[in-house]
Amino acid sequence: MKTNKLTSLGKAFAIAILILGIIHDIATFTPLIKTGLECLSPADLNAIIYMSLMCGTSFIISGIVLILLLRKLEQNPFLTSIIMAIGIFLALAGILSIVFMFDNPFAWASLLLNVSMLLIATALKKQLG
Repeated sequence: MKTNKLTSLGKAFAIAILILGIIHDIATFTPLIKTGLECLSPADLNAIIYMSLMCGTSFIISGIVLILLLRKLEQNPFLTSIIMAIGIFLALAGILSIVFMFDNPFAWASLLLNVSMLLIATALKKQLG
C-alpha cells in the first residue's frame, strides 16, 4: 500500500481512537458507573475513576499525537519510530482491555482499533524506515 494511503488510513484510525477515548472519559462520569460502584469505599471509587479517566485520556492524547505526527510524516520519516512506539502502547492497551473486560464491546473495539494502528505503524516503518 502506498505511503499516502497508509497515512490517510492511520489518520482515520487515530481519529477513531481519539473518539473512543472521549467516549471512555464521558462514560466514567455516567450515573451508571457512579451508582454501580456503591460497594466501593470512597477512596477505592476515586482510584477507579482516576484509572478510568487516565485510560480514556491516554487514548485521546495518543490519537491527537498520531494525527499531528502523521501530518508531518512525509517531510520527517524519522517520526515512524515515535508512531511505532505509540502503536505498541495502544496495542498493549487493546490486548489488556480484552484480558480484563472480555465481555465489554468497547474493549473489543479498542483491541481492533489499536492493533490496526500498530499494523499501520509497522507498514509505515517498513516503507519509510
